[in-house]
Amino acid sequence: MTSTLPRVLAILPNLIPSTTLTVVKPLLALQQAGHIRLDLTLESWLSPRQLAAADVLVYSRNMLAIYRAALDAARTWGKPFIYDIDDNLFELPSLYQQDVFQLHEQSIALLDEYLSAAALVRVYAAPMQERVQKLNTQVVRVDGPVDWNLVPSAPPVRDTRRVRIVYATSRVTQDDLASVFLEAIQKILAVYHDRVAFYCWGYHPPELRANANVHFLKYVDNYDKFFRRFAHMGFDIGLAPLHDEVFYRSKTNNKFREYAACRIAGVYSDVDVYASCIEHGGTGLLVENTAQGWFEAIARLVDDAALRTRIQQQSYTYVRTHYSLEKTQQEWLAQIQQVLQLHRAQMKNEVTVEPRMQPSVVDSAGGSRSVPPLLPGAVGQLAQGGWRFIHGLRQGGLATARRKFSWFTRNLRAQLYLKWLVSLARTYSASAR
Repeated sequence: MTSTLPRVLAILPNLIPSTTLTVVKPLLALQQAGHIRLDLTLESWLSPRQLAAADVLVYSRNMLAIYRAALDAARTWGKPFIYDIDDNLFELPSLYQQDVFQLHEQSIALLDEYLSAAALVRVYAAPMQERVQKLNTQVVRVDGPVDWNLVPSAPPVRDTRRVRIVYATSRVTQDDLASVFLEAIQKILAVYHDRVAFYCWGYHPPELRANANVHFLKYVDNYDKFFRRFAHMGFDIGLAPLHDEVFYRSKTNNKFREYAACRIAGVYSDVDVYASCIEHGGTGLLVENTAQGWFEAIARLVDDAALRTRIQQQSYTYVRTHYSLEKTQQEWLAQIQQVLQLHRAQMKNEVTVEPRMQPSVVDSAGGSRSVPPLLPGAVGQLAQGGWRFIHGLRQGGLATARRKFSWFTRNLRAQLYLKWLVSLARTYSASAR
């Protein structure tokens, strides 16, 4: 590699499956292909040295006030950044506010700052594009990818005795989306008790725990491990519910990409997230969110093996053609180059100042204030865990605090995974020199 490659620093608040797929994997691939020099870190690990070395920054879902020094320093040092956001955090339902640390007006205000200051914002749905355009005209709508390296080239072996239905989610303790199809799946299990098996991957509805035809699989926070196993399971039908509300309509079509890539015939809520990319009866079934609508769609796929097979094949072909990591990598590279070109053009007309290790920023009143030192890794982790626990006590007592601490420990495991990814990227970088 040469020193002329753009130096990209991705600063992530945590590592969730969507961030792994849409940010980490494409950037790692660009590093391995010799297009960029990549540094991956978490907010709690960020150092001034990393900021100073970077040409362009990448953020994804960053909004915690405890780490706003990272934004202040980046803006003061004049570092352009791309912000990737795949959820409408402005319209977060109350259920999910309990699981997002310190989500309140201050966090939303900080998110506004990130989006307003970004050189480019990447979104995945029309409602988010409209929302972000109120803050920043430099917003682009993109598609999520599929990592085909995790999918077997041949169709998986299927159970000929039973039709296997699956619902997979990262929501473990509570899931308001499962209620969309719960009554329908209970009826399916009663009517087709000797022909179907239902698999709940992640969330385990209490209403189904006594049913012998229901199987519960634990949530896997390592996305590669999850999706590789998921793709080999040989499921026949997949359920993808969404409420017709702006928060849910701002999501990506991730379930369609995953189900279709694994040759699973999907039943999808008839909202624009899915209706914009699915041909009803061809690459999936679109249904209204009624118990009868969901029952009839699932029953149709159970009864009609030819339709089920046709949807599995056609959806696979469509997704194989339209979604790939390679396409996402090309988009990222073009966007990084675009941001850097614009930044360099702007810098020609400005007087540059050598950054200091502890810069100051100009506040809204016009005064200058110091940026707090960036938290070292261990201290940052302890601070984040402590803040979450205390916030849980204040919100809802010991039970809420325990749930938030559980989130924190899962996040620690994700951070260890990210460390491994960083090590992998550096290994490939060294071998390419």
